[in-house]
Amino acid sequence: MARISEIDRTDITDILHKVAYILDSKEYDRMGEVFAEDIQFSNPGRLTANGLEELKTAFKGFPAPSLSHHITNLLLSGSEDGTVKALCKALSQRADKSMAAAEYTDILKNTSEGWRIASRTIRPL
Repeated sequence: MARISEIDRTDITDILHKVAYILDSKEYDRMGEVFAEDIQFSNPGRLTANGLEELKTAFKGFPAPSLSHHITNLLLSGSEDGTVKALCKALSQRADKSMAAAEYTDILKNTSEGWRIASRTIRPL
């Protein structure tokens, strides 16, 4: 496991938190601030997308998106290839006010624009 610098750790944590703010404000055109152009996104039963434009279109098409997203219990681990794996628990308040729990597994890569999520897999709990 490769070591992650404190500045990278802070930048990655900020990116992961920023996802929630973008989704909650429904500013889907800003998703490039957090997701890579070639994002592979998998949320079984809700959404699968290959690429940023497909992901934006999918979120814009949700009839009742979650209202509030929260992550917790974040663990980061570096890889020799320069990517970082982020594992966290997630809670979201759905449009019907029910709560959903999940586990996010993200792979982040450092791009010319900074850290971006290249892969997100969501496992409902």
